[in-house]
Amino acid sequence: MNSMLRKALGVAATFVLALGLATAQVSTEKVAFTPPKIAEPLPFKIGETLVYDVSFSRLVFSGAIGELKFTVSKPLDTTESEMLELRAEAVSKGFFSALFGLKVKDRYSSLINPSDFGMSASTKLIEEGKVRREQKSVVNREAVLVTYTERDLANVKSQPKVKEKPSPSWTQDLLSTIYFVRTQPLNEGDVIPVPISDGGEIYNIEVIAGRREEIKTGAGRFKAIQLNAKVFDGRYIRRSGEMLVWVTDDPARIPVRARIKTSGATVTVDLKHLPAA
Repeated sequence: MNSMLRKALGVAATFVLALGLATAQVSTEKVAFTPPKIAEPLPFKIGETLVYDVSFSRLVFSGAIGELKFTVSKPLDTTESEMLELRAEAVSKGFFSALFGLKVKDRYSSLINPSDFGMSASTKLIEEGKVRREQKSVVNREAVLVTYTERDLANVKSQPKVKEKPSPSWTQDLLSTIYFVRTQPLNEGDVIPVPISDGGEIYNIEVIAGRREEIKTGAGRFKAIQLNAKVFDGRYIRRSGEMLVWVTDDPARIPVRARIKTSGATVTVDLKHLPAA
């Protein structure tokens, strides 16, 4: 159960996909990809912070397992001053976390070019129990290559693992995909293809805009657009499942709920409160 809850919180950390939940399948499609149009102005501003509660349910087990925080900022590195930095943090909390000794503090960051929203670098700092890892991807857009480096921070004597693979010049990571989708029109039936760089590999997923509906979370009641992220059944995750995300039906396109179902378990991510104006 500890492993399952830890993996569930990893999934929720980006609203998407399955960080450690299941073995991924590498896309065999060509890496060429035409950058999409990006809405201007962007639907989010520097300083936007979104906080979410994460809950888990399976059979008789149900309850809170963690909290997520997403932030839009400028990079601390002045050499990257023209970029946007997207950050996320997943922290375990609640009854089940205490009961099963679940200790998670995962941090994610993405450097984005605001002109076309292409990802240039992605970093994950994983702290889960005794596990301490750093995973970093750097995209060379001119050479259409991605360099992936993984370090075991718990073992100072270990050598980093490095691999280099072909990559589209325009790509996303798991975190930046959330923000990229917010820049799109999202008319019902729209299909948004997204190439994702993760672990030095490229995966091609789709997000499909669905119906308008009203939903309620701890942050209030919202008119929302349902999005279906096609990541299961071999696209990114081999096993079957479903991932739905609801964003506000307004120019801000704020994600207010995500629900991931797979293998009889459900992870729900709900917005706690709206960001300050």
